[in-house]
Amino acid sequence: MKKKLLLILIGMLMFSIFITGCAGGVSFPDVTESGVIVQIAGRGRPMENIPLSVRITNNTTDFISDVKVKLISIDNHSDLSPFELWKGAREIDTEEIANSAIIESGKAVTATFTITSYDYIDARAYPMTFQVSYRDNNGALQTITKNGIIDLVVPNKFYKAMRDIIEFLHKVTFNYGLAIILVTLLLKLLTHPLTKKQFKSTAGMTKLQPEIKKIQKKYKGDPQKANQETMKLYKEHNVSMFGGCLPLLVQWPLLLVLFGSLTNYAPFNLERFLWLSNLNTPDTYYIMSVLVLVSMFVQSKTSQMPGQVQDQNMKMMMYFLPVIFAVWSIKWSPSLLLYWITFSFVQAGEQLYILKHLARVTQIVPKKGKEEK
Repeated sequence: MKKKLLLILIGMLMFSIFITGCAGGVSFPDVTESGVIVQIAGRGRPMENIPLSVRITNNTTDFISDVKVKLISIDNHSDLSPFELWKGAREIDTEEIANSAIIESGKAVTATFTITSYDYIDARAYPMTFQVSYRDNNGALQTITKNGIIDLVVPNKFYKAMRDIIEFLHKVTFNYGLAIILVTLLLKLLTHPLTKKQFKSTAGMTKLQPEIKKIQKKYKGDPQKANQETMKLYKEHNVSMFGGCLPLLVQWPLLLVLFGSLTNYAPFNLERFLWLSNLNTPDTYYIMSVLVLVSMFVQSKTSQMPGQVQDQNMKMMMYFLPVIFAVWSIKWSPSLLLYWITFSFVQAGEQLYILKHLARVTQIVPKKGKEEK
């Protein structure tokens, strides 16, 4: 049962990562027509960083070279208003992307521009224009002007509400990094009763393990009877077999909203924090990834109940998962990692605090008449 619950929680975490934009990318339809084909895609929300992808496909019989992509205008404004360019220049030489000045026949290269808006502008389709220049195999300069749209959708209401809280805390702390830490602490305080209930339920199940083993031994040849007696034991001691999981499921939507609200939030572009130039650019020193590794390991280590025997698979998971997430986190934004690290360390301290107060619950004191004879 515990293994199944763990797999469910890991699956939920993976799902969260994908839907909050930490994985995946733009996909273009296959090109069937001949020539040099330019495709454009752009979709996002106000107050977020939006990638504009331009794919150049060489569907000629010869190579093309010296390919350059330039962002001309957005909403017919050459200054890109109401957006701003974030990171990089308005003209990209595809040699910087493909490490070659040549695009062979049948090959494609994708250039990405990142724009942002620092205000909650209208959610609608904004026209944009790109210019692609290249030299054909004869050395002649060719130019293609391509129009497209940025599909700006309505902000997620839950994410916006969480960002409003972060903005309020920013006015108090004068730093978004501190605001993220503070909102994580507040949410952890809010969910503390659920965490305590989770550990209390797990402690109750741990306490009953010797009795359960006796039942399993006594009814070894009758699994149905063993299950009935186990359920009866749980009911007698007011222990729910799902009590350790349900509080986590209740907390998950709230934590998911926070996770999503920290993704690509535009104001983080302008905020320094400690050694970080901003909270949306991955840490080039990998310090945050190391802290993810340490914090996840400490959280896992402190989550084990006293007297609880951990099987080999669980032990492997405790050592393996922090390494996996530390590697993945190399490309994640510091805003997400700051929340993750704070949450993990606070969770570890909270677990130690709860376990200290549940020490008596985990002690096994058989009832009179229940001792094995």
